[in-house]
Amino acid sequence: MAIPDHLDWKPLNKKIGSGGQGTVHLVYHKDDPAKTPRALKILKIDASQEAYRRFQKEIKAVSKIDHHAIIEVIDHSSKDEELQFLVMKYHWGAETIEEVCLSSDSSLYYGRALVCLYIFEQLISAIQACESQPEPIYHRDISPKNVLVLPDTSIRLIDFGLCQTVGDSTLTLAGEDVGTRNYAPPECSSGNDLRPGTYTDIYSAAKVLWSAITSQYVFDREEAVLNEKSMRKMFPHKKETWHLDHIFRNIIRQDPNDRLTKTSQVFDLIKKVRHAILDDFAPLESVVDQCPACKRNTAEAATHGHPILGGRIDPQFPAYECTACGFAFVRRHETLDNNIKNHYI
Repeated sequence: MAIPDHLDWKPLNKKIGSGGQGTVHLVYHKDDPAKTPRALKILKIDASQEAYRRFQKEIKAVSKIDHHAIIEVIDHSSKDEELQFLVMKYHWGAETIEEVCLSSDSSLYYGRALVCLYIFEQLISAIQACESQPEPIYHRDISPKNVLVLPDTSIRLIDFGLCQTVGDSTLTLAGEDVGTRNYAPPECSSGNDLRPGTYTDIYSAAKVLWSAITSQYVFDREEAVLNEKSMRKMFPHKKETWHLDHIFRNIIRQDPNDRLTKTSQVFDLIKKVRHAILDDFAPLESVVDQCPACKRNTAEAATHGHPILGGRIDPQFPAYECTACGFAFVRRHETLDNNIKNHYI
C-alpha cells in the first residue's frame, strides 16, 4: 500500500517486508536532509480486529522498552488514528536468524559455540528487560524469524504482536496455538491452562540457540535434545559445542517445573558454559574412556584390579588401562554418570 501524504515519513521506494495484515517500508523523516533510513510498519486498513489489537499491543510494548537488544521505536500512531503505523530504527545488513542460519547454504554460525552463546545471552538480556517492566511483558513468539542479527553479531528482538502483560487477557482465537510452531513451549498450545511467563520466552530462546548453531529448524518438544539431537550427536568432532547441552537439558523441558525459569539462573549457566568452553574443559561425556595421563580415548577396562585396591576387582571402582601409554587407573562410574545426568559443569 502507498504511504499516505499526511505522515511525516517519506518513502525511499523500497518495501522490505510484507505479511497478511501489513507491510514494512523503508522511509526517512521529511525534515531529515540526510534521509536516514527507518523501517515503517503499516497495518492494512482492512485488517481484522484481532490484527488491530495485536498491533496495538506491539506499539504499547516496544514503545516502553529501552534496551540494546530490542528494536528501537521512533514514532507510532495513536490508538484512534485510522492508519496504524510503527516507525523503527533500521539496521543496514541486519538479517533474521532464519535468513542467516536457516535459509542459506553456509551459515557463519554453524558449530560456533561461543558466537551462538553470545546471541543467546543477548536474547536472555532482552527477556530480562521485558520482565523488569512495571507491567512485565512476555513476548510469546521468540523464533528465528523474530530475531535480527547485525553484522557485529549484536541482536534485536522484533515483532511483539503476540506479547502479553500481567493481567492481560490472551489475544488468541479459540483453538489457536500461540507462537511459531515448535519454538513455542507446551503452555502456549491451545487448551493449555498454564499462563505464559518469563519461562515461556526462555524456552523459546533456547530453541533459537539450537537452530543458530545447527542451521536446522528445531524439533518438537524435548525428547530430541536429550537424544538424537544432542550436541554430542550433532557435532561429534566439535567437543566445545557439547557444553551447550547443559543449556538445552535445563531449559527445553515440557514441564515448566523441570526448567530454569528465571533469567538470573540462565545467566549463571551461560557464565559456566562460557568458562568451560574458553578454558577447554573436556565435556564429562567425553572422558568415559579417556586416559587421564595422555588424554587419548584409549582407556579400556582392565581384566585385573588396580594395585591401590590390592589387585582385587571392585565393581564400585572398576580398573582401566590405557592401551596407548599403559597408565592404569580406577574410575567410579556412579559419580560420572550422576554428574552427567545432573548436567554438572
